[in-house]
Amino acid sequence: MSKGLRVVLVLGVVSLLGDFVYEGGRSVLPGYMRQLGMGAFLVGSVLGFAEFAGWLARPLGGLVADKTGKFSSITKAGYAGLFVVPLMALARDWLALALLVFAERMLRGLRVPARDAMLARMRGSVGLGTAFGLHELLDQFGATAGPLLAAAVLALYRDTGLALLSLLIPYLFLLIALLRVPEYSEPPSQRLSRSGPTKRVYLFSLVVGLNAAGLLPLPIILYLVSLSVNSGSWLVPATYTLAMIVDAAAAIVLGRIFDRAGPRVLALMMVLATTPCLFVGEKIDLLLLAAGLVGVVVGAQESVFRAMVARLAVEGGIGGSYAVYGLAIGAGSAAAGLVYGLMVDLGLSLPYILTYSIATEASALIIFSRAISP
Repeated sequence: MSKGLRVVLVLGVVSLLGDFVYEGGRSVLPGYMRQLGMGAFLVGSVLGFAEFAGWLARPLGGLVADKTGKFSSITKAGYAGLFVVPLMALARDWLALALLVFAERMLRGLRVPARDAMLARMRGSVGLGTAFGLHELLDQFGATAGPLLAAAVLALYRDTGLALLSLLIPYLFLLIALLRVPEYSEPPSQRLSRSGPTKRVYLFSLVVGLNAAGLLPLPIILYLVSLSVNSGSWLVPATYTLAMIVDAAAAIVLGRIFDRAGPRVLALMMVLATTPCLFVGEKIDLLLLAAGLVGVVVGAQESVFRAMVARLAVEGGIGGSYAVYGLAIGAGSAAAGLVYGLMVDLGLSLPYILTYSIATEASALIIFSRAISP
């Protein structure tokens, strides 16, 4: 096994266990928030703006990584902070829960630029698309296992707090895995010569932000599922699990296609992002289909979109480039949570929802053609 592949696998296992913890928590959050008296608009707004806060933290994480060169240390510290997820079980009102949700997202934002820079720098001969696709595949194994554990606990005990506390188990394994993360830093001479993100990175980040803004958020789908069944039902985390399984499969396949066909696969994902809106409603089977389609697009965002950033970034500014990318997708996610949550609360019909999605994704496609042009 090559050193580059070994690094990809180690970082992938760490992400697997990290996702086991926080995706297990996120799978029950919409239903838990609804139990605490929150409506669709408030759920969408809190989760959307928490996502934005996390992406807003990425410029800081990227800046610190670029200036200090302590990529490994930042990555380890960010993952170690995931103890806040089991703590959510102790929240007794929606405001306390919201604060913990924001803390978890911001910790993620601080660690991801350093981790992605390590992945791009230390992958060796492994192709960019393949490296990020394989990493996302392992990542999504954890993102599937977490909701499955939560669903099992809910099916047996119908206790959301216990489901959150059960995530202490994978958290302990995560702490052990962090000991295997390789050390990676850069000398001051290399850091001082850094340049910032390029114009093409900024344009592409705008594309990704619009793509995220037009995509029906998975938390809104989970909220709709919780309306169709009882709060605390295993169907809510099971729907999340389905999206994560599709995400994992899509990531590795799309990563290989990206290495062969290039950016055209990204354009296809922007078109596909409009389709989940077609299945908004009360029927569980259609909501499951919507969750699967969202999973495909998120799988692309976490693999080939990230690989595209590395392709567009200059040699010395990859940490900052991932930070800008993260900020854009976070702003888009926040907008999506707010807009779609409001449309669901207002009971707007499908034409309004679909028009919004098509308009944002069409704008993304137009700007994307400029971002990738020489």
